[in-house]
Amino acid sequence: MSTIHPIAMTIAGFDPCGGAGLLADIKTMEQHGVYGLGVATANTVQDENKVYSVNWHKTEVILEQLNVLLKKYEVDWVKVGILENSQCFAAIKRLLQKHNPEIKIIWDPVLRSSSGFQFFENDQELSTLLKGVYLITPNLPEFETLFKEEKKAVDASYLCNIYLKGGHHEKSPGTDYLFSQGNKMTFAANTVSIASKHGSGCVLSAAITASLALGQGLPQSCISAKTYTEKFLSSHSSLLGWHNKTSVS
Repeated sequence: MSTIHPIAMTIAGFDPCGGAGLLADIKTMEQHGVYGLGVATANTVQDENKVYSVNWHKTEVILEQLNVLLKKYEVDWVKVGILENSQCFAAIKRLLQKHNPEIKIIWDPVLRSSSGFQFFENDQELSTLLKGVYLITPNLPEFETLFKEEKKAVDASYLCNIYLKGGHHEKSPGTDYLFSQGNKMTFAANTVSIASKHGSGCVLSAAITASLALGQGLPQSCISAKTYTEKFLSSHSSLLGWHNKTSVS
């Protein structure tokens, strides 16, 4: 495809209400001027309040979708959302790296929905799970599940960059942290007039991916994505947010 826009890919679930998953990712990428390719990992039955069920696509079906796109398009940046298990993730990583050994994977490790629905089943060591991942974007509960404590995250940041979302932090809500090569950067909240949104984690990770695809460095991509996400959070009082071009700084 001939396009003046950079290309990025999202591998995620389909949310029929459009607040999270593939649809949210594509909306976010489009607002950043990035052409988004989408691979579906599941069809979900949900609205902005609750996940009722998830119909997982077989790994073979996911890989078929991927293979067609990767043969046609040059993809350097990929965001990964909900997956059934670590075996599926490993197969996806192998195929991505086969087509492009330098590909950068941004993983939003959705372990469970905000309404409590369990997604990702993991039976791998953390180092194996993070192998080949450029950036992981957990919220606080996911961070604690994966890393247990900050010291372990600092050590792991030599293998994979870690962006800790601060929305669940009681003492400093909205303050995010980037762990990279043993260093820790702090990103304070820019606004207090925000409301909880279905899919905000998807939006943030997709915005980081889009900013990276536009050529921004990792810290600046995190700053840009945080600004975009905060404007998304303050866009409406309901659980569904609006994407607006003015959100891109």
